[in-house]
Amino acid sequence: MPQDVFVGLDVHKNSIVSVAKAQDGRLVDRSRLSSDDAELKTYLEGLPGRKHVVLEAGCVWEHVYDAAAAVSSTVTLAHPHKVRLIAEASLKSDKVDAGALSDLLRLNAVPMAFAPDKPTRDRRQLVRDRLYYKRLATAVKNHVYAVLLRKGLPYEDGILGLKRRREDLRKLGLRVVDRGLDMLVAIEGTCKDLDAEVERAYLTSGEAQLLTTIPGIGKLTALALVAELCPIDRFPNVEKLCSYAGLVPTVHQSGDTSYHGRLKKKDCNVLLRSLLIEAAWAHRRRAPKSDVSKLGRRVARRRGKGKGSVAAARKLLKVVYAVLKRGTPYTPERPGCGGLPAEP
Repeated sequence: MPQDVFVGLDVHKNSIVSVAKAQDGRLVDRSRLSSDDAELKTYLEGLPGRKHVVLEAGCVWEHVYDAAAAVSSTVTLAHPHKVRLIAEASLKSDKVDAGALSDLLRLNAVPMAFAPDKPTRDRRQLVRDRLYYKRLATAVKNHVYAVLLRKGLPYEDGILGLKRRREDLRKLGLRVVDRGLDMLVAIEGTCKDLDAEVERAYLTSGEAQLLTTIPGIGKLTALALVAELCPIDRFPNVEKLCSYAGLVPTVHQSGDTSYHGRLKKKDCNVLLRSLLIEAAWAHRRRAPKSDVSKLGRRVARRRGKGKGSVAAARKLLKVVYAVLKRGTPYTPERPGCGGLPAEP
């Protein structure tokens, strides 16, 4: 009977392929399961010895991770991109993928991804829902404006953002406009409920309250940054953090030739990057004399507005890192620090 069993799970929407191996690589079990958590728990409980489970991070990993953690000794979340670099094979199937994960785990060679706890996942979902519905409202407004333009109907700029005055558009008798207005009312009601939840979450987060001392970072952005970045100690340095946020260029190097291309598109947090770029613009408006603003303007003069906004966002991220790392508020008046908080 094996003392330790290493279980690789290849997780899909409606099924899970499992390959369990002993420490010496001997096959213990190979099965195909449904996506039901209870079935997975029963399966893992029936395996001999101590269970060590590994699965890739994907869109459906959370409930599988929680179910496996309830009955296993350890559960490891693998980085899907880096696993491909290590274990890619010419023959690819669900069984091969699950077996490769099992082998990497028993050899202690799994490239791990960060697995946030359930409160952090709930906070991330709250922020993402709020951002999604806000952007959905913007899309609906643009759609209604486009309809009015196609029909040659005059309208006041920004009228859809005025709750009382936009109701006058119903007098036009256009069903497509009425549908857009009804949708805006529903979305704004949802956003109001989400804003109340964001406010409650913000009041319970000391890190988010620290981040709002930085000009240009509001409660929603602060809560989003905390949800995506904390615990901040998982980043060994600020350069790793900038790479995670996708604020570094791609690099192609061969011999003495090195080419720096566009920003990273894979293996980065795109949502975090967009939030930081928006926050950097707000920061530059509210604190035009800060180091973040000066850097953004200097790069914009030489290389264009887009690259200036990215440079400012990267500088702002370094300020965010320092505030979270040191646990002190933003202090722009401290000479020679560029707005970074003093050492404790």
